[in-house]
Amino acid sequence: MDNGGRRGFDLEELRPARLSLSRRHFVRGISALGIGLGAAGVLDGRALAADGAPKRGGILKVAISPANTLDPVQLVAPGAIALIQQVAEYLVRVEPDLTLRPVLATSWTASDDGRVWSFELRQGVRFHDGRTLSASDVVASFARLVDRANPTPTSSLLSFLSRDGIVRVDDANVEFRLDRPVANFPYYTQLANAVILPSDYAGRFGEKAVGTGPYRLLTYSTKIGARLERNPDYWGAPEPYVDGIEMLIFETAAQMPLALQSGAVHIVHQLSYLEALALLDDPAINLIETNSADHRQLHMRCDVKPFNDPRVRRAVALCLNRPGLVAGLLGGHGSIANDHPIASLYPERVTLEQRVADRDQAKALLVEAGYASGFDIDLYTHQFLDLPQYAAVIPQMLAAVGIRVRPKVEPTSLYYSHWTEVPFGLTEWTSRPAVDQLLALAFAGSAPWNAAHWKNPDFDALLADFQAEPDLNRRAELATGMARLLNDEVPAVIAYFVKTLRAANGRVRGLTGNLANSLDLSGVWLDV
Repeated sequence: MDNGGRRGFDLEELRPARLSLSRRHFVRGISALGIGLGAAGVLDGRALAADGAPKRGGILKVAISPANTLDPVQLVAPGAIALIQQVAEYLVRVEPDLTLRPVLATSWTASDDGRVWSFELRQGVRFHDGRTLSASDVVASFARLVDRANPTPTSSLLSFLSRDGIVRVDDANVEFRLDRPVANFPYYTQLANAVILPSDYAGRFGEKAVGTGPYRLLTYSTKIGARLERNPDYWGAPEPYVDGIEMLIFETAAQMPLALQSGAVHIVHQLSYLEALALLDDPAINLIETNSADHRQLHMRCDVKPFNDPRVRRAVALCLNRPGLVAGLLGGHGSIANDHPIASLYPERVTLEQRVADRDQAKALLVEAGYASGFDIDLYTHQFLDLPQYAAVIPQMLAAVGIRVRPKVEPTSLYYSHWTEVPFGLTEWTSRPAVDQLLALAFAGSAPWNAAHWKNPDFDALLADFQAEPDLNRRAELATGMARLLNDEVPAVIAYFVKTLRAANGRVRGLTGNLANSLDLSGVWLDV
């Protein structure tokens, strides 16, 4: 929606000293939850002491953002993903240090050429309706994800896998026979939609949810949230510890810190640093910060004017004060990005000169492109995390070169009904355990989430080579090549990476952060 002529957000008024979350505050919060900061995120809280042995009982209340759908095959919203992750499970889970933890699969091996991956399943796992997990359920779950007739959010990511390539070997073993080599394929089994469902799943998950997870879904409402109960037959006993969970939906993130302070919820799944300001001086609240590749993409449709000219896109990128954005919007709890999503936490390190603000060069590029007087443009985004504030400062930064931006901040559900069609859009992007997943989702020529409508055959070829390549040094070279193309053609401005943040009150134990905002509540318990 338009701001109705109200006074805009002023980045300069947000002094870094006011926004800076103190090191002492974060260390205190992390220690209370039994976790610590690691190089790639927080350490797993259940691997460390959490003030004694876990206690059973209680109802855990968690604040989440609105869900677009509860169908695991089609969901995209962070709140819905967090909910589903309590009810259904993946073959593996990615740990904060990017290692893989066995879940429904206990082991996996690859053929020498990287085309065939074999997974052995955990024995004795039961779905909530009493049926035993088998290879047929895994085959059917992945077959839904690669069904070309009914595309899913992960269809493009699994373009190297066809239905015929998902093979039941026997009840306890599955083979994935890929169309081309993928060196890190196990990471693709924890895509958000890749939870394992019964072979006869036919939709309507909110009405009849059947998974293998630590909690069973009792009720769900799109406006209120969900109630879950402890799964007494969970294979991972003695987990889970609480009797049940209430996942409460909040239409606006600004309400979540107030709910946390009032005791209406115990945990806020995800919040921005601006929203966390209200919690900084509250000794009853703990904050968990995690290094991530979360970022915001300011995408520009490369197939429509004025952004069909790469000079215009580079001009936009040259207008942004990246250090100022990190200081003002994140309080310094983030890092400057260089118009590609390959963050330093990934093992494939990119070597590329950092882009810096240069308005004179930006103006010259606009003159060359035929926009000496600039142009008017609507910028679409939605009410989530730091997006509204970011959208409010963009007009100030672009005005200096004559680009007149009108922010349109919409409800989340409205924005996601057309976000890939708007010429100029600002969208949050969550980390993925493997960087090629981010690259394939956002920038591959055939990807449905390629909101910039950018198509570059050289990029697509580099991406395919990157996915097939097992050697880390060669992967870094290929990653640098892709980063250079993105930096040069700028289908999207990526100005900064965000350290993810979740919050909990002092009763919560065993909670961890996650670089991809995955939420594992199986080991969480409530202290008295």
